[in-house]
Amino acid sequence: MSWKDILDVGLLRSGKITQAAIVGQDGEIWAESAGCNMAEEERRAIMDGFGTCPAREILVGGRRYSTTMGCLDMILAKRKDGGGCVVKKTGQSVIVAEYISIADSMTALALVERLAEYLISQGY
Repeated sequence: MSWKDILDVGLLRSGKITQAAIVGQDGEIWAESAGCNMAEEERRAIMDGFGTCPAREILVGGRRYSTTMGCLDMILAKRKDGGGCVVKKTGQSVIVAEYISIADSMTALALVERLAEYLISQGY
């Protein structure tokens, strides 16, 4: 299965995630959905936020999110319009998933966690 297939099956087919990416911890994009368009600076800023106090905001594809929670391997962020973003670090990668409605936030979190567990079990 390709990285794009993993992204599609693990996140996008749910209909709850609008854009998503799997990024290597070196900042290289492994897979990215249409419309995600993460710039290199955005990927690097997210990577640099793990293990330290996360930034007050993150950018994903030029869309600004206010960080609501950050820890060693996860960042949760929201937008004023009710949408949000879940970022999860695995052994070798980072999953970034955006959703539109606050009502989808817990589903988005669960989907990202499930995909992260799968990647970790595969050595990623």
